[in-house]
Amino acid sequence: MIDVCVRKRYRKDGVTMYEYRFEIASVDSKRRFKTKCGFKTAAEARKAGSEALRLYENAGRIITKDSISFADFLDEWLDKDCAMELMPTTIANYRKTIEKHLKPKLGNYRLKSLTREILQAFIIDVFDLGYSYNSIVSIKSVITKCLNYAEDHKYIAYTPAARLKIPKTKKPKIPTRSAPHYFIKPEIMQKIFERFPERTPSHIPLKIGYECGLRLGEVFGLCWEDVDFKNKVIYINRQVQWLQDKKRTTIDKVSKNGSAECGNGYWYFCPPKYNSYRTIEISDRLADLLFQEQARQSRAKDFYNPYYTEYDVEKPLTFNGIAPKNPTVINRISTSGEGYPVHLICVRDNGTFISPRTMQHVTKCVKKEITEQFDFHSLRKTHASMLNEIGIDQKYIQTRLGHSDIDITVNVYECVTDLMRIRGRNALNTMFSRI
Repeated sequence: MIDVCVRKRYRKDGVTMYEYRFEIASVDSKRRFKTKCGFKTAAEARKAGSEALRLYENAGRIITKDSISFADFLDEWLDKDCAMELMPTTIANYRKTIEKHLKPKLGNYRLKSLTREILQAFIIDVFDLGYSYNSIVSIKSVITKCLNYAEDHKYIAYTPAARLKIPKTKKPKIPTRSAPHYFIKPEIMQKIFERFPERTPSHIPLKIGYECGLRLGEVFGLCWEDVDFKNKVIYINRQVQWLQDKKRTTIDKVSKNGSAECGNGYWYFCPPKYNSYRTIEISDRLADLLFQEQARQSRAKDFYNPYYTEYDVEKPLTFNGIAPKNPTVINRISTSGEGYPVHLICVRDNGTFISPRTMQHVTKCVKKEITEQFDFHSLRKTHASMLNEIGIDQKYIQTRLGHSDIDITVNVYECVTDLMRIRGRNALNTMFSRI
C-alpha cells in the first residue's frame, strides 16, 4: 500500500513549510516520487497529498498540468486535438469563439478551478447579451468538447461542463440579435434576376441557389463533371472554403482578394457539410442554361488561349455523388499546372474563379435597390418553402437540401407562404360552409 509521507522543509529565509511525498511507478527500474511543497501546516500537506494519491491511483497517472490556465489549455487543445480531425474553417470558427468569448471571461481561471457553477453563470451572461440560440449552442459546444478532452487526457479528474443548460423561457436583458433568412416572393426574385442577368458573373450562382437550394460553398464548388445533362441531375460532391492566413498584408488583401491564390491564404475543396453527398434533379430550364454556359466557356477558352486561367487540385476529385470511403479533408485549388485539372462552373470569361465573396456585393446591391429582406442563404429557405408549397414530400426536401435531421428542414427552412394561406382559407370555407 502506498503511503503519503509529510515532512518539514525550510525556505532560505528560515520559514518552515511542509511537503507531501509518495512513491509512483518506476521508470527504467528507477524509483520515482511525486512531491509538492509549500503547505503551511502538516495537515494541509497530508490532505493535498491524499487527494493527489487518489487521483494517481484512479487515473493511472499524475496530473502534472493542474496549474495551467484555461486560456493556455485552449491553445493547446486547438493545436493538439482539433488540428488532427477538423477542417480549417471549423478550427477558425472555434478560435474566434475562444478569442471573443472564452478567453476574456474564463481565460484567467486555472483549468482545475473551473466549476459547473462558473460555466453556467457564463452561459447565462452570454444569453443576457442577446446572442442567438444557435450562437450560444456553438459556444457551449466548444466548452464541452475542450473539457471532455481535458478529462480524457487527465488534465482534470472530471469535466465540469456536464449538463450545462441554455435558458429557453427566460428573456435576455438585451433583445436577441439575429439575422433571419427570408422567403423571397417570385416577383422580387424576378427583379433580382433582372438586376443580375445572363452573362453577369452572379447570374449562374443565383440561379443554382434558387432552383437547387444549395449552400453557398456547394454552389461555388461545382465542376462541369458534376452535371449530368442526359439525366438532368447535379451531383453534390464537395464544397469550397477559404483558408484564412492572418499574415496577409493590406496589399495582398487589395491586390489578390477573391482569386484562388489570395495572399497567403487559398481556396480549397472539402466534403459538403454533414458529408451530405447527394444527387439532385434540375429543371429543363436550368439544364439548358448550364449547357449554354458550358458552350460559352469553351468558346472563351479558345479565344483567350494561352491567357485562359486553368485550375488544378492536389488530389483527384470524385464526381459520382457518392461519399468516398476516405474523403480528402482539404484539396487545395491552385493554378500551378502540376496537379489534377478541375473545370469549375463559376468562372469569368478569362477562366478566373468567381468566388463566393461576389455574393456579398450581390446582397449589398439587392438590399439597396430592391429589398432589405435578402441574403444568399434565403434562396435555400425559399427553395424549401416552394417545394413544401406544392406538396412535395418532406423527406425528399430533406434529402435535396442535405440536412442531417428532418426537424431542421421543417422548423427552420420551411415557412407558410401566401399560396398556402389561400389554400388553407379555401379549405376552411369548404369544411364549414354546410354548418
